Amino acid sequence: MWSHGFDTIVVDEINDVMATIRGIGGGRKILLNGHLDHVPPGGMIEPYSGRVMDGHTLGVEGEVVYGRGASDMKGAVAAMAMAGAVIKRLPIRLKGDFKVAAVAQEETGGAGTLATIQQSHFLGDLVVIGEATNLEIALGHRGTSGVSIHIKGRSCHASTPERGVNALYKAVNLIERIRKEVEPRLPEHPIFGRTTIAVTRLEVKPNVSNVIPEECEIYIDCRNGPDYPAEALKSMLEGLISDMRGEDPELEALIIPSSMVRGLKGFTGFYTDPERYPVVEEARSILAEALGRQPRLTTWRFATDGRFYSWLDIPVIGLGPGEERLAHTDTEHLRIQDYLTAIKAYAYLACRFCGYREQ
Repeated sequence: MWSHGFDTIVVDEINDVMATIRGIGGGRKILLNGHLDHVPPGGMIEPYSGRVMDGHTLGVEGEVVYGRGASDMKGAVAAMAMAGAVIKRLPIRLKGDFKVAAVAQEETGGAGTLATIQQSHFLGDLVVIGEATNLEIALGHRGTSGVSIHIKGRSCHASTPERGVNALYKAVNLIERIRKEVEPRLPEHPIFGRTTIAVTRLEVKPNVSNVIPEECEIYIDCRNGPDYPAEALKSMLEGLISDMRGEDPELEALIIPSSMVRGLKGFTGFYTDPERYPVVEEARSILAEALGRQPRLTTWRFATDGRFYSWLDIPVIGLGPGEERLAHTDTEHLRIQDYLTAIKAYAYLACRFCGYREQ
């Protein structure tokens, strides 16, 4: 697939693929970014079949491709590659470079995109992230951070639970109080929407059926706006734990911020403000011609690698086939017509943004 007209293709040591159609000069560079990795299949049936099926059974019209990664986001990566093939077959030469970064490890923190930036300096004047937008234009997303809470108890034989302190019970009580007292107090941001938290992991030690757990650890995923920095979550949890200790002197809980909280970046989301970056409206106008309608401006609920480019003050927009609601679900699929439309949109945007000369 990658041989379809690209002038250079480089694969780095962590298997990021960087492909370029070189322009003849005098134009702007466009970079399309998509990731190759995906989450585990979960409960999907034949998750890697790539089965083409009638979308009616999934509640959509037309044919779809079903499988893990179809929407998040191998469909968009394939469309980017095919957009390059289309451009090469047109009777034109681009003035600026058309670049595609198909990266690894997005789902685990973004090491792939960071490598293409830091080691390979693979950049553009405009970056298009292909994460699912239902072919609307996304301008950013909330930040992501998290904390672990380590709860200490005292183990004993499960036949005599009164001799111990069940760390799992303490954790369950804490989770319930978080849902009742912390979640309702989370703020709503005018651009990024509501800050959310979710307990996503719970582990006990020893993990033995007939032993009262002496340790329990929960992980809380937080998706925040700039009005709710990561430190604010830690502060709210500390206050809650302090109150609970007043009611339960046996409670021992330690908050451990994740590396994202301790990192140098206070807010890990981004927003490409159309007032600051006129290229947003330029791209929107171009895409309106390609799509035959005016694409809506929106933001993602999940995080993307777009943040890394934004922090370099490079304008970033999102445009991808597929629906955000399908990411990481057991019904993940991609409408074939949307995939074909994405090829057209990527190719048309590149020609207009980079400029071209007829052959």
